[in-house]
Amino acid sequence: MRTPYLRLVCIALMVSLLGCAHRPAPVAVYDRNHDGRIDEWVYRINGSETEKAFDTNADGKADLIKIYDNGKLVKVEQDRNYDGRMDLVREYQDGKLSRVVRDDNFDGKPETIETYRNGQLAMVEHDVDGRGVADSVDYYENGKLVRTERAAPRP
Repeated sequence: MRTPYLRLVCIALMVSLLGCAHRPAPVAVYDRNHDGRIDEWVYRINGSETEKAFDTNADGKADLIKIYDNGKLVKVEQDRNYDGRMDLVREYQDGKLSRVVRDDNFDGKPETIETYRNGQLAMVEHDVDGRGVADSVDYYENGKLVRTERAAPRP
């Protein structure tokens, strides 16, 4: 099992969540649905990175964030239950999906991490008990499940 990896992803997700609260001033804002409220913010993170934040449910807070590096999408963060915390993160490399981290029970800790190689699902780690350690890992080849490894029972 790759349990240290799962812990690193947990830390990265938390840093990502905390980082969202300390944005610089936007370089542009838009009212895309013409309701009189801003629902898109554009930030320049550094010379090559841009962040676009969207309010998809009209509550005045960003719940979808897209991060670009040199114009290429590298990450999408989403708050699916609109509680102010990002609970779905999709990462891209060379325009292809490379990893998805999901907090499906909205407790601030990821339960599922999907790893993609060349845009195809290669591995899914499951942390069903929320301890930050993978309880099972599913391995895929050519998009098909080939084996599942389960962690030894915990006391």
